[in-house]
Amino acid sequence: MFVAHLRKNDDTVQLLKDHLLEVKELCERNGEKLGMSAVFGLAGLLHDYGKFSDDFQQYIREAVANPNHPPKRGTVDHSTAGGLLLMQRYHQPKMLRHIMVEMLANVIFSHHGQLLDYIDSEGDSPFIERTKKEAIPLDQLQQRFFEEVMSEQEFEDYVSLATQQYHQFLQKHFPKGPDLPEILYKLSPFLTMMIFSSLIDADRTNSRQFDENDLSTPIDLSHRTSTFEKHLHTLEQKLKNLQQQAIPNDITKLRQQMSDNCFDKATKPQGIYTLSIPTGGGKTLSSLRFALKHACEHKLKRIIYVIPFTTIIEQNAAVVRDLLETDEVLEHHSNVIEDVRDPETYEELELQRQLNHAKDNWDAPIVFTTMVQFLNSMYSGKSRNLRRLHNLSDAVIIFDEVQSIPINCVSLFNEAIQFLTKYAKSTVVLCTATQPALQYVEHNITVNEEIIDDLSKIEQAFKRTNIVFMNEREQWTTEDLAEFIEDKLSEVNSVLIITNNKKTTKALYMQLNHYDNVYHLSTGMCPAHRKEKLQEMRAKLKAGEQVICVSTQLIEAGVDVSFECVMRALAGMDSIAQAAGRCNRNGESGVREVYVFKHAKEVLTKLPTIANGQQCARYILRDIEEQQVFNGEALSSDAIEAYFKQYYINMSVQLNYPVKGLVPTLHDLLFSGDRSVNQKNQVYLRTAIRETAKYFEVIEANTESILVPYGDGEKLIAQLVSGEPVDFKTFMKEAQQYSVNVFAHEFRMLQQERLIRAVDFGSFKIWIAVDSTYDDAYGLSVQGEAKLVLYDF
Repeated sequence: MFVAHLRKNDDTVQLLKDHLLEVKELCERNGEKLGMSAVFGLAGLLHDYGKFSDDFQQYIREAVANPNHPPKRGTVDHSTAGGLLLMQRYHQPKMLRHIMVEMLANVIFSHHGQLLDYIDSEGDSPFIERTKKEAIPLDQLQQRFFEEVMSEQEFEDYVSLATQQYHQFLQKHFPKGPDLPEILYKLSPFLTMMIFSSLIDADRTNSRQFDENDLSTPIDLSHRTSTFEKHLHTLEQKLKNLQQQAIPNDITKLRQQMSDNCFDKATKPQGIYTLSIPTGGGKTLSSLRFALKHACEHKLKRIIYVIPFTTIIEQNAAVVRDLLETDEVLEHHSNVIEDVRDPETYEELELQRQLNHAKDNWDAPIVFTTMVQFLNSMYSGKSRNLRRLHNLSDAVIIFDEVQSIPINCVSLFNEAIQFLTKYAKSTVVLCTATQPALQYVEHNITVNEEIIDDLSKIEQAFKRTNIVFMNEREQWTTEDLAEFIEDKLSEVNSVLIITNNKKTTKALYMQLNHYDNVYHLSTGMCPAHRKEKLQEMRAKLKAGEQVICVSTQLIEAGVDVSFECVMRALAGMDSIAQAAGRCNRNGESGVREVYVFKHAKEVLTKLPTIANGQQCARYILRDIEEQQVFNGEALSSDAIEAYFKQYYINMSVQLNYPVKGLVPTLHDLLFSGDRSVNQKNQVYLRTAIRETAKYFEVIEANTESILVPYGDGEKLIAQLVSGEPVDFKTFMKEAQQYSVNVFAHEFRMLQQERLIRAVDFGSFKIWIAVDSTYDDAYGLSVQGEAKLVLYDF
């Protein structure tokens, strides 16, 4: 009897044969989405092939015999053997099967860690080195596998089926014959990660089900179309009622026209679409109509909204739940718990499983997540992130505020959505009022079309603001701005000032805090704190009281608030457009002014993306002022496109994710075969997946999450310190509202001053702030300026 796992609570064993065949079946279900069920199934069939060894069977029996002192996990290598079987029997340059074999072998080698580099930046091959591993009883393993799991002929037939499916996949996408460079350098990295994702998910799902004695069957995704049809019917009825209640003016008619564009064009082929609805145009509802109808039309399995800000995720997810009358809407974003090491005991493993259960694999009909989570699912290399990747296929993926992609991730983002739409049966919608012109960069995308008809006419109809460039004075001091605001308050009752960093924001707030209703907002404040301030501010705005708000750009993140006058520190045109969306938001007063200024003491040497955005925006604004280009409209789609073209030209070196001290960019490490290769390496693929993951981070600077003593945050901290039992799923959801992300230099400062401390829970730790560290006006008291964390805060 060959054992795969032991269930600790009743000493039941899971037979290795059962585990391999069950994981194979789950992998096959995932592979069906790409038409390669057997290719994916091979990974599941062979991933624990090495557990047939005497060494592993002795190891697992020792764990049964000594439950209180089991052998350390991972002491017996069982991951290499399955990959070696494939490499030794089938790694010949025949009909591109050798590429399939290398992908599968890497997945099997790596399923308890990270994928290996085929060729790293030094020209070496960790993958080939793994194939040279000795002391593996290959003959014994092969004999036991063929006796226990399937006959040798059955196995040969299954490999032949996988090869056939792989060839059919290539013929479908390369009908004129295989484009070997495209297959080797663009397609294979993603396919490797897709198979890896499928295996990780299937292996962990099967292991968890056995451990919990869960006899449930996998979700039948064939019912998803009927689910989306039901949701679409509900939505159409709700929208019909809303339309009947709406005031019949020109804006209402245009909103309906754009919504109808989305509905009508949802029958078009799958691909990449832009959706450029202006602020206030009903973007959420219109994109949902497109997604539901498109999913029904093409029998897709899920709808995924990727949004840069958790605040928008929460409000949009709530809107969708209410409209569709369903709880089948998953939110997945950041938490305050970090892994500090791999679990070494069964107790730590169980604790980790509790946390992992709070993180879904996105197998839900409708998912709301962040750009951080999306990009990490493609490139982070961590199995808990890659586990979700295969569920990005067969989907409608809507990227809201897509202009917020970090500059160094632009090429990697483009490669990802090209793969998902070209090979993985997904449709991508790039949704924003300021389209970032991704089709004009070096590693570009192919856009099918813009969903909205007569876009220039609609932009003019939705015009609520004029952009006024305050260039009569090149530099504005904090005192100058305070005087200007004082003058404006004789004309208007509410002013919003947005700056580029926390230091400038705080200084201006201190200059203005002699007024009664002056508010300060920054990312130094936890979400619950900001939410309370915003609610208080909205109430006073609604009551017609005088209100001044000084904020970093966080208020541009989909915050539904309207001021009579907005002032914006010079930044990119997309940021200026976002600021303009907080002015006269509902068209209360005809057309209002948005003033753009350059602060005299603003230092952006450490913020090159904002500095470049300033430069490009200055040229656009001056050309409009002096030459009336773009018909004088700074926020027209033509002006925004011209801005992004120049912005990407200026930042072209950054688009491919360069890393200091590393010659190739991360894009080259993944997708280029131009690196020098040592002659000893007999491997066809070139991608350096692990080395890419080592350097990849969505947010430019490292951040740490700190739980702060504000409101119910005090209760959460007390619960942690007391050692009370913690329900991780509930705790994580609550703690997100009372946590602040800080940059590495701020984190070090807090540590040095002993203003934060760590609370350990097995293999996890949570950083908490002491009482004196958090201020009601400014939030977490950390000195120095820092760029706003645009993602996942």
